[in-house]
Amino acid sequence: MKISLVAPNLSSVDMLLKLVEELFEYEVLPKKVEQTNNAIQQLINNPELGQAWLIEVEQDDEKIIAGHIIISYSFSLEHGGRIGLIDQFYLKPEWRQQGIGTELVPQIEYQVTKAGVRALSLEVNIGNAGARNFYEKHGFIPRRQFCMMTKTIQQEEVPLNIAS
Repeated sequence: MKISLVAPNLSSVDMLLKLVEELFEYEVLPKKVEQTNNAIQQLINNPELGQAWLIEVEQDDEKIIAGHIIISYSFSLEHGGRIGLIDQFYLKPEWRQQGIGTELVPQIEYQVTKAGVRALSLEVNIGNAGARNFYEKHGFIPRRQFCMMTKTIQQEEVPLNIAS
């Protein structure tokens, strides 16, 4: 079995969107189809924002898309420069527990270091012990003294009278 990261192109964007939808269903996240479509297009058209890959499995001379990964870029003084946030790492259920993730982690690290990334971070559901164990096995360290917090900001909520 050969595992590869394949950058989506115009003909495979629909497959990527379908996989993102499957992940949203699996994680029971609210579907925001238009927002997700726009974000995927932004990411693909602006490589400085991050990278998306389809996870391709070649088995018995057949190539199958088994999932996807999306990494967004940010900047951290603590880590000395550009960092990557694994926003999504999804394998279809039938491809899990087969060593695919273990083979992909070094490939992902190689790809992001070429983009100048000095550290990778991710968010994992606290109740997902399997995922937490997987990431810890691959060198990700829980930062127990930190709590990731998020506030969604709607464009219409931004005050217009803020001086630039």
